[in-house]
Amino acid sequence: MKKLNWLEITTLYIGVIMGAGFASGRECWQFFGVFGAKGYLGAIASTAGFIILACMLTYIARSKGTADLGRLISPFENSMIDGIIGWVLVAIYYSLIIAMTAAGGSLLNQQFGISKVIGGTVIAVLSVVTVLGDFERVSRVFRLMIPVLFFIGVLTILLTIKADFGQSGAVTGYKAGRMSPNWVISSIVFMAYNSLGMITMAGNTAVNAKNVKNAYAGAVLGTLCLGSLTILLLRALHTDMAFSSTLDLPMLGFSARLSPVLNVIYAIVLYGAVYSTGASTYYGFSTKIPDVKYKKYIIVSGAVIGLLIGFTGFKNIVEFLYPAQGYVGILFIILIVINYFKELTSTSSKYTKYKL
Repeated sequence: MKKLNWLEITTLYIGVIMGAGFASGRECWQFFGVFGAKGYLGAIASTAGFIILACMLTYIARSKGTADLGRLISPFENSMIDGIIGWVLVAIYYSLIIAMTAAGGSLLNQQFGISKVIGGTVIAVLSVVTVLGDFERVSRVFRLMIPVLFFIGVLTILLTIKADFGQSGAVTGYKAGRMSPNWVISSIVFMAYNSLGMITMAGNTAVNAKNVKNAYAGAVLGTLCLGSLTILLLRALHTDMAFSSTLDLPMLGFSARLSPVLNVIYAIVLYGAVYSTGASTYYGFSTKIPDVKYKKYIIVSGAVIGLLIGFTGFKNIVEFLYPAQGYVGILFIILIVINYFKELTSTSSKYTKYKL
């Protein structure tokens, strides 16, 4: 990996979280939008958490000189614990095929009235074909989708805020998720859930930064940009809270109110992002399957099971599956904090001993 400057690191931080779940608006609504004005406090709190965590991971990675997941997360030098962490992350990778088939089904249903079964099945089939085929070639296309998704997503958010459609219903009383019942817990769970995708990238960018200043500058600016985008997205969703609450993919609905052309473009780009998220994370899951005769059948069967679970609906996935992953993320964050202070103490001791 080439040496990265602060701008490249910032872009990578945005890219790893600015995916289909974020751009749809459903994630932001469930974790922050339902709480009204207090949702902004949650978004600000999660942003602060992202910044602190990114700096801790940067320090650990540069101090240990590694991007290995086990060594970044665990403060214990134990191969068994490292292995457990790896398998937990693989399970989370698998769960995203459930979320993305559900999102794909909701998107085509909301946009064109097509059955959710068809929309979800297309995502599942494309993901399996990609994983079984030349993934590296296709992944180059995925990398091009993120800048396009970012541009179209931010444009739609800003135009929605500017249009200020006005409230079509209640502005209070929206039901919070049972696993994220208030804005404090919700902000922690949101940060923890999204940090699961950030850990690997944070470690890799830290050890491959041009120097320590670029490493920290990129980490801070990247997470700060993510926080700012979350607050802007929340503001857009709050322009019509009743409208946002009724849709699986609120920002797709707002794009339709803005312009038919923008709506079609947004739908295409968002569906592409759903596919790229599903295929790339499912590939991560597939790498843990032993290279045996029946591997392809396991991959196909896994996608079918994920598709069937995804039929429960994208709203339910965001309400239950994402927070469940967030609670796993909280455990990882606790380990990272312990690891950080352990490494900080170890480094200080080495420095003191050197001076003496």
